This record gives sequence, structure tokens and C-alpha cells, in this order.
Amino acid sequence: MKPSTQALRRPSGPPEAANRRSQGRKPTPASHHHPLQLELFGQTHPGLPRGRQDTQPVPRPSVVPHPDAPRLELQRALNRLTGGRLASLVLTDNRRTILTVKAGRPGDRSQLCLRIHRSFVGAPPEALEAVAAFLESRKGSDRSRAALAVIRQHFHQHHPERRTRQTTLRPEGTMYDLREIVADLNRRYFGDRLAVGVTWGRSSGGAAHHCRRRRTSSLQLGSYSYEERLIRLHGVLDQPTIPRFVIEAIIFHELLHADMPPVVRHGRRYVHTPEFRRREREYRHLDKANRWIQEHLPELLRARAKASPRRRRA
Repeated sequence: MKPSTQALRRPSGPPEAANRRSQGRKPTPASHHHPLQLELFGQTHPGLPRGRQDTQPVPRPSVVPHPDAPRLELQRALNRLTGGRLASLVLTDNRRTILTVKAGRPGDRSQLCLRIHRSFVGAPPEALEAVAAFLESRKGSDRSRAALAVIRQHFHQHHPERRTRQTTLRPEGTMYDLREIVADLNRRYFGDRLAVGVTWGRSSGGAAHHCRRRRTSSLQLGSYSYEERLIRLHGVLDQPTIPRFVIEAIIFHELLHADMPPVVRHGRRYVHTPEFRRREREYRHLDKANRWIQEHLPELLRARAKASPRRRRA
């Protein structure tokens, strides 16, 4: 055993001097012979007895989420689904454009840059899978169209509060009151269970809605808005020469949309399902109305052209 330093220390001077020095020295408290212990946690101060220590807990720092955390979380989720192809992601508040994608470098689509509406932050897995499928599919392909249908459905259902457009309803026409026709069809075919509005639209055509009825390249006779629960009929039909069964056939078609929401299967959105077509044939004048529209479509197009304001050319 290694001897201590006190055993190796030699007294300086004669023994009598050493005895005199030890007699005049004050006794050292026993506690000073022990090593000093410091607390790792808490507010213990080494100079205070334990009974006088500060017992207040140490406040923990508050965690503030980073502003970019939602965007980065969405980018990570999409990168997991696309194999890391997403080089950058920007969140937008666009009201019409849901997403835009472009190559990270010209001619190289191995890395993509995405701008997407912020309503997709925290979106369910099926919506994110549709976004990933849209990014990886060829433009105009069946896979791309199917993914886009799911993307649009999520956007319309989870879009944040938008400025509501003030719609002025004009159900009274020169020949028919559309409210009376809706009430009659609702009673005869739907048991009075549908609550929808109806109005004549602008003769020059309005904004596109969720469902279109008999749209040609320049004419849309009727539409139904799921968000507004509103049926619109083209103003070109507000003429005394239009038979009532034509108006009824178009309104009946739109009432079916109010009663039968779109069906999503395997990522695709179906509006005119076989069941929809079967129920549409319950209207007894459907074939006659279809024939009349086909025969008189040129007249309707000319009437629309007359009612539309001419554009001023620069």
C-alpha cells in the first residue's frame, strides 16, 4: 500500500518546536476533511445548509414550433412516397390553382419543385398518395386524371374559409318560374326531401361549376353547385319558345346530382354512374327533351350569340 503524504513529511526543526506549533493550532472541523459534493440538478448552493436551500423548481424552456415545420413535414411525407424526388416545396394560398410542378433542372425530372395549396398540410394518406401519383405520372395519363380527381375533391372539402360570393337569385323568367318547377319535380320524384335553390344564369355563360349539363364547345344549358346547393339554368332557355318538358328534363338532371353525390372509386371521381343514368330515365319526357335539344341547338347558339356582349378589339 502506498504510504500517504503525511507519512513522508518530515518535521522541520526540533521535536519541541513541532509540539509547540501543534498546541497553538485551532482544531479543524471534521466536515472539512470530507470532499465537497455539488448537486447536479436543482438549486443547491454549496455555502448554505440543506434546510435553507432554494426549493423552487427550475423553469423549463418553452418549445416554440418553427414556422416552416408544417411545410417540411409535408415535404418529408411526399418524399417518402416519391422516393425523395421532391427538391423543394412552397405552400400557397391560391384560390383556383391547387398545385403546380416543374423540373428542378431543365430537362431533368428526377428532382421536382412543387407549389401546393396549404390545405394539404395534415392531409389524409389517400390525398397525399394522390399528390405523389400526380407528380410521378405522365401528363394526361389515366393515372394522372384519377389522381387529380382525388386532389380536387380534397381541395374543395378542406379549402379554408373563402370569401363567399354574393349570388343574386333570379328564378322568375319570361315564361316559367323555376321555383315552381323545382317544387313540382321534388314532390313527384324525390318525396320533397331536397333543399336546393334555383336561378337563371347569365345568358353569356357563367363560371364553371362542379357538374355540367349538355355542354357544347360554347353552350352550357344547366349546372349544379355542390357548395352552394344551387341549380343554374342558362339564360338562353328563358324564352317562350322553349317547351316546359325541356326545362323539366334539365332541372331533373340537376336534382339527381343534389340527391346523388359523386362516388370515388380507386382514386377516380364518378358523377354519372349507372345508377344515376337509371334514375334519370324515370323522367317520362327524357327522350323527347333530348331530341328537341339536338334539333334546336343551332337556334340556341344563335340566341346566345345575340345576347352576348361583343368584345372590343384593340
